Amino acid sequence: MTRENTKGGVVVAMHLLAWALLGFVLVFYQPLSWGVSLPAVFWVKQILNFGLLVALFYFNSHYLVPNYLLKNRIFIFILCVIALVVLMLAVSKIADQQLEIRRHMEHIMPRPRHRGGPPKPRHIIDAILLMTTLLVIGVSTSMAVIQRWQADARLRDAVEKQNITSELALLKAQINPHFFFNTLNNIYALSYTNVEESREATLTLSRMMRYLLYETQQDVAPLSREFAFIDDYIELMKLRVQSSSNVQYTRDEPVPDYPIAPMLLLPFIENAFKHGINASQQSEISIHAGLSNGALKLHVENHIFPAQNVAGAESGGIGLSNTRRRLDLLYPGKHRLEIHTDERANTYTVDLTINLT
Repeated sequence: MTRENTKGGVVVAMHLLAWALLGFVLVFYQPLSWGVSLPAVFWVKQILNFGLLVALFYFNSHYLVPNYLLKNRIFIFILCVIALVVLMLAVSKIADQQLEIRRHMEHIMPRPRHRGGPPKPRHIIDAILLMTTLLVIGVSTSMAVIQRWQADARLRDAVEKQNITSELALLKAQINPHFFFNTLNNIYALSYTNVEESREATLTLSRMMRYLLYETQQDVAPLSREFAFIDDYIELMKLRVQSSSNVQYTRDEPVPDYPIAPMLLLPFIENAFKHGINASQQSEISIHAGLSNGALKLHVENHIFPAQNVAGAESGGIGLSNTRRRLDLLYPGKHRLEIHTDERANTYTVDLTINLT
């Protein structure tokens, strides 16, 4: 049995139980509490009224509310409700006459009399039936409106999730080639100075690309694999930095395998190497990654060189802007990203915290 069939069966069972309870209250409980033997025609009338109320409930919820109330045709809806109430009272009145309910009931329950006078006249409108009919219509309308709101909310959630999934796929597709082409350029430059190290770098890159091809296709990856990927990237980048540059990288051990969206940390580290290294000036990059009480913390600090940043800002902005967007989509309210530029010290600092619990 499918989930949809199970859900539908539960809904039908709930409706049956609700009507069984309401039917007992309306049809049996009050008359039985009178303590008298009632004629069969009375029970026929009660069952007829109950059946009309059930029909009125579903006609209103499945036809009147969707076609008039929810389409802002309120005046027509009100007229239809009034017509249904009048019809309900008229049918009940006709049933009274045809079944001769009054004649049968007067033998059992005589009409009350004025003090020393004739019997009190009967009411033209059955007040109890009127109130019951209005109650059924009110409950029916409320349930139909709530169900429509819930259906609209589920539809909006489904559309939003689909949009987020599509947007994340696009962002990952933009980030991965961005990283790949930058790294290939680094290895190409390294091949001119040290062939053996360029071979090692190629093996490292192949290991990294294997991670990109197979593990980043999932929504999440183990944090240990994400850290291993960062380790490979930093080791690869160390091969091409100048002796005047100092790269300090530390991270906590061991690494619990919390699930994390892949390729979230790399753009900040890649940006540090891209804009924090200068061939002719002393530069330093400091990177630390770790966990504290289930929160991932990444700190990246590098020197900035305005002359080269102006040239590289436009080409290097894709990774960072997309990563910001991924953080907003994947960890809303569960991350904090602080980026600070100190122009006096010529430093660029990134502090990222993601709650992974």
